[in-house]
Amino acid sequence: MSSKSFPVKSWVPEIHENLTRIISSSSGLACFDFDNTLIRNDFGEKMMETILKEGMLFLPKDLSPLFRNKEYWKNHNEHTLSEREHLVWEEYSYQLKEFGTEQGYRWTAFLFQGMNKEDFYSLSRRTWERVSTPRSESSVFPQSEMVDLIGFLHQHAWKVYIVTASPEPGIAAIAHHFPVPEQNVIGMRQEVDANGKFKHQLIEPYTYGEGKVEAIKGRIGELPDLAFGDSFNDYPMLCSAKKLGVAIDKGNPEFVNACKEKGIAIQPFFRFQETSSL
Repeated sequence: MSSKSFPVKSWVPEIHENLTRIISSSSGLACFDFDNTLIRNDFGEKMMETILKEGMLFLPKDLSPLFRNKEYWKNHNEHTLSEREHLVWEEYSYQLKEFGTEQGYRWTAFLFQGMNKEDFYSLSRRTWERVSTPRSESSVFPQSEMVDLIGFLHQHAWKVYIVTASPEPGIAAIAHHFPVPEQNVIGMRQEVDANGKFKHQLIEPYTYGEGKVEAIKGRIGELPDLAFGDSFNDYPMLCSAKKLGVAIDKGNPEFVNACKEKGIAIQPFFRFQETSSL
């Protein structure tokens, strides 16, 4: 039996009312960004952290094409793990600053090569177990407001998808926490070799910005009725929503103003609930 609404908690009352009305009136398609939208903080970077801390075990020894200091990276195994960790984060910051967020994210794909699907799922679930508890403001965990909302969507027979710039298998492995079927995760996809291991090369469209909308069209075949996101990466997807786009405001006035101009609803970042449990 369907409930008439879902808990208000930190939702803006007007947005909560509109979502309740839209979802109750007919079924449709809802697309959610992942990091800082469905969850608190950034899980993609936490997976990177795990790969680095565990010794970059799946990576080829020669990573020189990816770094400015090519001589150092001709055989990264010759160097200490702590030094390599530091230099990867340093290069990542450089890529983001010099070439923009999309290029920085694309650059990280090299870290996710060499694994098969089972390896990737194991990596993701190990990472989730490590970072989702104990709860602090820096932990990664589902936003309870979004879990409530997805439950309400399911009650009214909506299709629910996660559309993320993070690696698709890494998010699919933990999608059941929301709950979203793993086949309903659309994310960064990498080519696979003859042994079923992920390669460095990406499969286009990459799910960043307009690429999110292209991927939705190509893999679902329709635009979302509802869309949720927290950054300019999600802006095209939010604009594509046929009934309502909801922007999560994390304090970027430029993003918020751009969304307001397009009639996208503004939801302040959900309050941190230290004692909440899911």
